[in-house]
Amino acid sequence: MRRTRFSLYFEKTLVDPSPDLHYHLERLNRKVERVFITHAHFDHIAGFPELQVFGELDVYSHGQGVETAKHLASLFLGGASPDNRVWRYHEIPFNEWVELDGMRVFHFRTVHRSIENSGGFVSELKGKRIAVTGDTGPEILDDNEAIKAMEGADLLIAEMTHRESIPRTHLGVKDAIELAKKVGAGYTVFAHISHSNYTHEVLEKRVREAGVIGEVARDFTWIEV
Repeated sequence: MRRTRFSLYFEKTLVDPSPDLHYHLERLNRKVERVFITHAHFDHIAGFPELQVFGELDVYSHGQGVETAKHLASLFLGGASPDNRVWRYHEIPFNEWVELDGMRVFHFRTVHRSIENSGGFVSELKGKRIAVTGDTGPEILDDNEAIKAMEGADLLIAEMTHRESIPRTHLGVKDAIELAKKVGAGYTVFAHISHSNYTHEVLEKRVREAGVIGEVARDFTWIEV
């Protein structure tokens, strides 16, 4: 089964413009007005120039994410706000709730080896709360501040990259399920599944047997919150 790189879309908001973004945008056929970037690894940001089809964007991340996005726009599109587009870049702090246009966001730090800054987001809008872990090692299970921010979210998007966790890098199946239980979201989608992980059917069975309300993501999984 094809597993393209991770991106998430909700309410005109894109999380992580992956290298597969052109394919995603063709299928999505929706307007993007806000972009959140969890971290500046290739598989989470390299598709940023594909957003050139949108004339106005607000981009949110930590400083490293913002600067990498600006560099990609400058390198491939001729400027941080190319061709008279209105692209605004915003650094948002870790571990603080911030008010954006019609949205309240908590940006928490994650441990993800080989990059200095990596984070996840909890977004509140229209009475709903959506939590996205981004890439994280199993250390997030002991991060009480991040767990508290995500706790009871209507929707949790949790990474489940490998069969077994890699400390300071990625969650494995067991720890991803444990995180979902700690957060206690109304619905959990396990995403960022590598081809070295179990088959989709095995992962679904593990989630079902653990009693977690949710599913394992496929390309273009749609969830109504």
